[in-house]
Amino acid sequence: MTMGAIARRITRVITAVVCVAVSVGVSVATLHVPTREGGGERFNPARYRGDVIADTVINHTTGVDKTQGTGTAGSPYDNKGYFPEAGYTPSDFHAPCSIWTYRDAESVWNCQVSGLQDLDTSSPHVRDVLSDYFVKLLDYGVAGFRVDAVKHMPPEDVLAIKKLVAKKSGRSMNDIWWTQEVIGDNAEAAEIQPRNYLKTGQVNEFQYAYRLKSLFSNSLAGGSLSIKDIPQNITDSGKASVFVTNWDTERNNMTLTYKDGDAYRLANAFMLAYPYGAPNVFSGYEFHDTDSGASGATATSVPDIDCSKDSGWSCTERWPDVHGMVGWHNVAGDAPLSDWQDDGDNMIAFGRGGRAFIAINNSVRTRTVTYHTALPAGEYCDVYASADCSGSVHVRFDGDATLTVPAGSAVAFHIAATPYTVRQ
Repeated sequence: MTMGAIARRITRVITAVVCVAVSVGVSVATLHVPTREGGGERFNPARYRGDVIADTVINHTTGVDKTQGTGTAGSPYDNKGYFPEAGYTPSDFHAPCSIWTYRDAESVWNCQVSGLQDLDTSSPHVRDVLSDYFVKLLDYGVAGFRVDAVKHMPPEDVLAIKKLVAKKSGRSMNDIWWTQEVIGDNAEAAEIQPRNYLKTGQVNEFQYAYRLKSLFSNSLAGGSLSIKDIPQNITDSGKASVFVTNWDTERNNMTLTYKDGDAYRLANAFMLAYPYGAPNVFSGYEFHDTDSGASGATATSVPDIDCSKDSGWSCTERWPDVHGMVGWHNVAGDAPLSDWQDDGDNMIAFGRGGRAFIAINNSVRTRTVTYHTALPAGEYCDVYASADCSGSVHVRFDGDATLTVPAGSAVAFHIAATPYTVRQ
């Protein structure tokens, strides 16, 4: 496939997504859940546009083990730093060296991660090339970016590149959604910690995903850290991008994955319900080891996603419980956490003001519990159970609701999903 063909395909995909009303935005492997349009109680969750978030790799290029070759778009390269299609020459790269320690920021910023040629992002020419790349993607119609391996670049370099993107595109920096992969580790150099990159945009909060695995694998409310306090001592909510798993962490047993069944589904439901960070729902393919690729993939191509049964693709965003919880998240909007209730172990429930309520049962037996909610009296659909309102919830005039929650499941309802609205 040529560069022109790739550009045309990207444009078609973006146009198709943006022109269709959907509940989530799309990126390479993650569904970024956008904020809702407007406020008020009378909110229609179907009124969403799709936002395409591009996954960008700007710190490095090909591995030095590849002497030379040709990319899938027909562009040549070598391990000396010649990338004519991109406009790079050896002078645009740092001198070859391996990262010897993560306790030294200069080593992390200027040496090769996993043997990949390391771009000198302090170079005006490199910044110019990279900013042109971002602007071209914006012109195609993308809404923002997930930027890979950000801690391998000095914060001032990343900020300078984004400023150039804003200037060249005629946009405000705040109007360009920008989340950054910065894996925090207190044992590493202070200069490469996530807090140093907050001037540029959001950061992926990996600790949130690690905590979710620990909590849903043990006790939600009975351990040293209650799930209610999960944001404690991590990135502020407005600057955090969160996930249950991603394409890196799912392969090393650090986070929950589709293989964890009910716990994985419940963790996604909690992430979409709890008011912290910008949630991202990972959708990938089944894997058997750390190097498993997509079904039918070759060294140069990956087939289109196939969401049919036994296809090998997880298509998480299409699961009824996840789809229902995206709508729940959209309706909850910016409503504050309210009516927290738990049993001191694995049964929790909470609301988001008078807009939405959820009860999560992470135990091994069905539980029937009466909870107090702030929702108006009436009949509501259990959006975790189904999209057709086959499961319903009755809220009494005092705001109480008696819920029967199966083991490893949840009951979730909100003001925009009632038997009446489903019939419309």
